[in-house]
Amino acid sequence: MKRLSLLCLSVFLIGCQADIAENDYFPLHKGVKWHYNVFADLTDTTQTRQFSMTNLGPVALDGDYKDAPVSARLTSDGTAYYILQNEQGSYRIAKRTVVETQPRFDLKAIKILPDTEDLTIGRSWIAETRSYALHGLRSALPDPSQKAFNLTYEIVALDSRVDVPAGRFENCIKVEAQGVISLYADPRLGYQDIVVTQTEWYAPGVGLVKLVRNEPMDLEIYKGGSITFELAQFEP
Repeated sequence: MKRLSLLCLSVFLIGCQADIAENDYFPLHKGVKWHYNVFADLTDTTQTRQFSMTNLGPVALDGDYKDAPVSARLTSDGTAYYILQNEQGSYRIAKRTVVETQPRFDLKAIKILPDTEDLTIGRSWIAETRSYALHGLRSALPDPSQKAFNLTYEIVALDSRVDVPAGRFENCIKVEAQGVISLYADPRLGYQDIVVTQTEWYAPGVGLVKLVRNEPMDLEIYKGGSITFELAQFEP
C-alpha cells in the first residue's frame, strides 16, 4: 500500500461548514466523510493504509435506546458504529461488523467526548478500549486486540494547532489518555504491564483530525508499536 506524499497536498486553513456548528467537535451530519492516512510502526514492520468514515445519519434502535438521538458511522472496512449524542456528550453504544446483520451493543456506553459546554481543560473520563498495535508473532498466541482495558482521558488544551495532509487546523481540542494492559508474555516473564498512551486532536466544525496511539513492547513472541491517523481529506 502506498502512502500519500505530503508534498502532493497543499496546506491550507479549512473553514467551518455552514451546516456544521463551528463549536461542534464531533459532527454527525448525514453524508459527512473523513479520509485518513494511517501509519503503523509495529516494531518488526511498518505499514501504511487509508481509512475512511462516513456519517449515515440518524437511525432508529429498539430497547434502551428507543427514541434516543442515535446516529451511525460506516468505516471503509465495513464496520458501522452507533453513536449516541446527548447533553452529556458523544458515546459509542454499539457496532456492527460486515458479517453481522444487527448491531451488537456495548455492555457500557463508551464516552468519546463530553458535551460542548463541558469541554474544559482538566475534564477527564474513563472509557474502554482494545489494543491497536500489540500482536503475537505466532498464530497460536492469544490475540491482544481481543482483551479490553480502560484508558483515562483528559482534555489538556483547547487551542492546539495541528498540521496534517488535509491542512492546518486551529483551536483544536487536545485529549491525552493513558492506561495499562496486562499481557501474558511467556512462562519465564509471566505477565507484563504495557503502558498505553493516546493523543487525539479534534478541530471545530470538523472532528477528529489526528490520533496517535503508542503501545510499546518488544519481546521475543510479542511486539507492539504505534499507530497514527492523520486527516487527508474532509468532505462536509
